Amino acid sequence: MFKRLAVLVVFLAARSLVLVACGDETASVPAYSGATAVTLSDSVKSKMSDSLAQIKNPTVEGFKTTDDVNKIKSTYDSNFKSAGWDDKSSEFGSEASIKQLTDLGLVVLGYQKGNKAAIVMAFPNTYAGALGFSGLGTNENAILVISGNQA
Repeated sequence: MFKRLAVLVVFLAARSLVLVACGDETASVPAYSGATAVTLSDSVKSKMSDSLAQIKNPTVEGFKTTDDVNKIKSTYDSNFKSAGWDDKSSEFGSEASIKQLTDLGLVVLGYQKGNKAAIVMAFPNTYAGALGFSGLGTNENAILVISGNQA
């Protein structure tokens, strides 16, 4: 189950970035206040980087927070919109793969600002370890932020 979930997350991230990328290479991805950076496994970084051949200089970052995934979703949504990013989540929100993730309690968001694209995924603690996150306490949830420019 967890291996299938990890493969689905990698596929979704790669596909999502292609859907939303197109314009400003200098846009910075809004930070999540109170989140702490975590080390992602080499396997996760490699899978994401290999899947993102169509994205120039992709960045894959992991974070942890005690906030629940719904608060992560609303905070990122507000932060991106305040920074002038366009919400592109609806462009892939009806796909069956997204539904599988959201049914498990995961959050998937997509934003675009010019040529810069960003995907944010929030994972309940239950799935974080299986997806390559380490160093999370039992009450902490994980955030994966993938960003880059269209090649």
